[in-house]
Amino acid sequence: MQGPSINDQEQKGIIPRVVSAIFSQVNNSPKHIEFVVKLSIVEIYLERIKDLLDATKINLSIREDQTKGVYI
Repeated sequence: MQGPSINDQEQKGIIPRVVSAIFSQVNNSPKHIEFVVKLSIVEIYLERIKDLLDATKINLSIREDQTKGVYI
C-alpha cells in the first residue's frame, strides 16, 4: 500500500500517490476555496483493525452512531 520508496515515483504505493493527487488538486484550485483534509489509514487483518498512522492503536472496534454514522 505504501510502496518500497516514497521518494521514487515509480515505486510509490497507492497511499502516497493518492495523497499526492489530493494535495495537487487542492494546490491547483482557486485560492478563494478553503479545504479541510482528514486522513485515516487502517488495516483490517484477521478481524483485527490497526491504525497505520499510530502504531499504539491496535485491535480497534467498529462502532455506529445515528449522528456520526459508522466509525472506528
